[in-house]
Amino acid sequence: MTVVEPFDVEDPKAASKDGESKDKADKSPEYKKEGVIQTVRARGGWLTVFFVGLVLAALVVEEFEDVLTANVELSYFVPLLIGHGGNTGSQSVATVIRAMALKQISTRDAWVVVYKESAAGFVMGAFLGVLVYLLALCWDGLDPIVGLVVAISLPLVSLWANMLGGVLPLAATHLGYNPAVTTAPLMTTIVDSSGLVIYFLTAKAIMPASMLSVMKEAGGVAAAAS
Repeated sequence: MTVVEPFDVEDPKAASKDGESKDKADKSPEYKKEGVIQTVRARGGWLTVFFVGLVLAALVVEEFEDVLTANVELSYFVPLLIGHGGNTGSQSVATVIRAMALKQISTRDAWVVVYKESAAGFVMGAFLGVLVYLLALCWDGLDPIVGLVVAISLPLVSLWANMLGGVLPLAATHLGYNPAVTTAPLMTTIVDSSGLVIYFLTAKAIMPASMLSVMKEAGGVAAAAS
């Protein structure tokens, strides 16, 4: 008697979609046969889009200039925050792409991937956030409230980056794009800008009184000078 396991039975429609996506992805030329010009053409367009996206990070900093003016110490942790977002998101991208290559998951498992990666990102970010807060308490001259802002922002950014890192490879494969070329830089570009937004909005929510007092003082000095 032959026993058919549940996971051996595939949905024909889903299998057809996965097959179409795979056929599109397989149209990419073999690496050894691909020339430099072909490589530039394949990657240059995406990199240009990502470069334009990175300009958004500068615009975000400009938009929240008042927040940084009120507490310059927040700027100390900007590289840490966006760097961590890129790191954890890249790990998620690599893990999902590998699982797809080994046929452990497919586009049908999107919700499972989203839940797992988001939860893992939040837990890891919370752990690192506690470490950063303890560091802030020991940092001579650093306002502990800044450490609290970072501690709250880290798990949020980590959750967001991991979720993107899990979803983007599946979305790229479904649309017929090469996830190895597009997803990691796209995730990093999005996280760089959105991570800063999360960070600065958290700062505004946690320490509005101190920032307002500094901004009023700055406005009074400017008025007196004029």
